[in-house]
Amino acid sequence: MVGRDEVIIRVVGRRGDYWRYTVVSWVKEVKDILEQEYNVRIKVVEEDGEVELPLIYVGDQLVVEGVPGEEGYLIEVLKKAFDSVIGRID
Repeated sequence: MVGRDEVIIRVVGRRGDYWRYTVVSWVKEVKDILEQEYNVRIKVVEEDGEVELPLIYVGDQLVVEGVPGEEGYLIEVLKKAFDSVIGRID
């Protein structure tokens, strides 16, 4: 979390990994939906890490370990995390 108006979504995974690339792509595709619904700016950050499957964080909260089955599931998980994170700062 950077402030009241910006939320950071971090995707941690191995550099050049197919699954990290896939998860980052999905997060970027749903970013606009979340920005409009929660009236925040979202910054998507990729971080290198020696993990088997990607980890997705909203702020400092780990919300997904691995690859969601589909983008729709990813949106729901992120929305639940946003409700929790934004609820803590309001």
